[in-house]
Amino acid sequence: MSDKQTFAEIILPLPLDGTFTYEVPLGWDLKVGQRVAVQFGKRKIYTGIIHSFHHNKPELYKTKFIESILEEEVFVLPQQIKLWEWIADYYMCSLGDVFKNAFPTALKLESDTFVKLVKGKEFPAEEGISKNAYLIWEALHHRSLISVDEAADILDLKSVIPVLKELLDYGLIELDERLIEKYTPKIEYYIQTEISLQDDSLQDVLSELEKAPKQRELFFQLVMRQQQSSKPVLASKFIKEFGGSYAILRSLADKGIIKFFEDTSDRIQEFDEDLHDIHALSEHQQKAIYEIRTNLKEHDTVLLHGVTSSGKTEIYIKLIERVLAKGKKVLYLLPEISLTTQLTQRLQKHFGNQIGIYHSKFNQNERVELWQKTINNDYQILIGARSSMFLPIQDLGLIIVDEEHETSLKQNDSKPNFHARDTALVLAKLEGAKTILGSATPSLEMYFAAKQGKIGYVELSHRFGGVQPPVMEIIDLRRAQKKKELNGDISMRLENQIRDTFKNDKQVIIFQNRRGYAPVMECKSCGHTPYCPNCDVALTYHRLSHQLKCHYCGHSQAKPNKCYQCKSVELETKGIGTEQIEEDLLRIFPNNSIARMDVDSMRKKFAFEKLIKAFENREVDMLVGTQMVTKGLDFEHVNLVGIIRADSLLNFPDFRAHERAFQRIVQVAGRAGRRKDRGLVLIQAFSADHKILQYASQFKYHEMAQEILYERRDFLYPPFVKMIEITFRHKNRDRCYKTANYYAESLRKYFDEKTLLGPEAPSIARMNNNYYFKVLVKILPNQSAKKVKILLKDALENLHQVKSFRSVRIDFDVDPY
Repeated sequence: MSDKQTFAEIILPLPLDGTFTYEVPLGWDLKVGQRVAVQFGKRKIYTGIIHSFHHNKPELYKTKFIESILEEEVFVLPQQIKLWEWIADYYMCSLGDVFKNAFPTALKLESDTFVKLVKGKEFPAEEGISKNAYLIWEALHHRSLISVDEAADILDLKSVIPVLKELLDYGLIELDERLIEKYTPKIEYYIQTEISLQDDSLQDVLSELEKAPKQRELFFQLVMRQQQSSKPVLASKFIKEFGGSYAILRSLADKGIIKFFEDTSDRIQEFDEDLHDIHALSEHQQKAIYEIRTNLKEHDTVLLHGVTSSGKTEIYIKLIERVLAKGKKVLYLLPEISLTTQLTQRLQKHFGNQIGIYHSKFNQNERVELWQKTINNDYQILIGARSSMFLPIQDLGLIIVDEEHETSLKQNDSKPNFHARDTALVLAKLEGAKTILGSATPSLEMYFAAKQGKIGYVELSHRFGGVQPPVMEIIDLRRAQKKKELNGDISMRLENQIRDTFKNDKQVIIFQNRRGYAPVMECKSCGHTPYCPNCDVALTYHRLSHQLKCHYCGHSQAKPNKCYQCKSVELETKGIGTEQIEEDLLRIFPNNSIARMDVDSMRKKFAFEKLIKAFENREVDMLVGTQMVTKGLDFEHVNLVGIIRADSLLNFPDFRAHERAFQRIVQVAGRAGRRKDRGLVLIQAFSADHKILQYASQFKYHEMAQEILYERRDFLYPPFVKMIEITFRHKNRDRCYKTANYYAESLRKYFDEKTLLGPEAPSIARMNNNYYFKVLVKILPNQSAKKVKILLKDALENLHQVKSFRSVRIDFDVDPY
């Protein structure tokens, strides 16, 4: 830093536009990307990231100094900040929103409130002050600082604020803001002995331990272990392997025979198994690799359209090897955690500890450690879901986006509402890297871009090992109902085929798109259905927990014994969920092991991995699940896939419904017959002759794509237009609608009735006691998306001039998915 007065622009984790200017104390040597602590407002202290430096003193306000430097090293790379800026600009959110989402929570220090005594003040003798206030005043004589939470514990009160206010009013205490560091290193115990089998003192030690056989045995084991390696031994691992306890080890340490000490330990486990090479590539795989390399000479991005079980992963491995040989790194993006288990195992067996894994099931401390390892260049390959996009990867050479069509690549639950695939293309451009997009059922946007020549396109239409694609058969549920060939919701055809599959010692996957037991519970007498008190949606019945649950706000209540309205005890369920299917199948096949894979059953940290392992080890005969079972799983012995009600995939109020229905059916079908025997897929549907079901059952992707693209061109939907959805939310329905209507009317002079739609209430108009209205803007190819976004932001500023509209929450969703 120079001697001139220097100012730093700081990114703060706040939903406010731009950066914030702070003065750099003289003599401080700071760098872009460092973590610093700054005061914002009167009392709050935040973690900030240095964005840039300048010497321009603000004229309109007095700047504050940066409070402290949190680390000497850089935690965010300059190219990451550029990516954050692009995301904020493109997805119409603040840079702080991106920082808050991209950066590990444990590295964002927060301000916590403490209280301390005011020096020289005596406790007043008057009777008006409470006994609780005196107890806190007394406690502060023994401790210099007490947090608000600690004060509540001392008094055993839920709210201690009135007591603290009392002390503040008397001038006895003052507030003190202190930074709380959320990340805590993992501390573990280690043991070590410096005595070897050849030492002269060994005989004396053995004599001392003669009457303590367990101590003697553990000492011998430790000496033998350290003959092989002089490194300290992890105490917990040593006890697990040889028995004993921490007390025994401490006794040995007290006698001066071993060293017993604490040290920090990695939460990220290393891969310590033997490495294996992949199978020899087939002729079709070799041809695909050649075509990808050829395409990458002309294009930065290539779409690999490979049918299920065609061996795309082996192709990726060969491409990764080539990139690593050039000294570059690889980012391997997957839609969600459910896909990482099997894939990472396969890649780790080939690349070992060169791989780092990053996903949402990691706790915050694990995320911090992986972030630090990444910036230290400990990994050559990073695998993860969309959050791994933000890791500080240096020298990036290749990004692979597997299953690029998946909806979970788009973030919808918090800002920024970014799409990981589209953001990956920008990250690759910033880094000078290449991108491979892979899918058996590509998104129509990427397929269309490939057909337009904007990105490369390689098709792999043969399964690995010459295995035939599964036979697809549609079962007409209407006909089955008339002929009384239904056992619950399982057709006789599916039931008999499951029986045959089990006889042949094979496994089965059953797909149902809804979780829970039944979507609706209804009174047979008056027709009343229990609805969520917070949302406009019927409560889903979960039989295992005997509860009615809302899948939107999380509300739950006990299953009623009688109708809330007419008090009738005749209650019935309508519709089906995975719990009910599991129950039906357990009734039909009581001697077989059946497991369920959905959000409800996979809540624990390693539940998914355990179930996958059990299924691979043939401990489970049948897997019943939601979308989780459709995605990228590879099981050798699965020979039958059943889809319970395919109609439920088609009937969504969404222009992408038919595209997604095709993708789900083909993806889940791809789980069948992936080795020698040809698989079978049975699709149960009431609309058996629906064109999308027909296309899916015959694997006719190109025909499906062509037909849907014609419709989208006519009705102005992506990829022929860009879209921005503006959502209005408020507890008062009338105010929410008026705000949305005012905003839409202010835009009508710029758009016609085809490119500005709404305001309209969505299919679920109230969630969590908030009413929703949406306005949809379509941007034509001859329009500038950047100018339209400026127009929308200007309209928002004008809207906020009206005081009554300011309380309405307004969010932009660019490229809603």
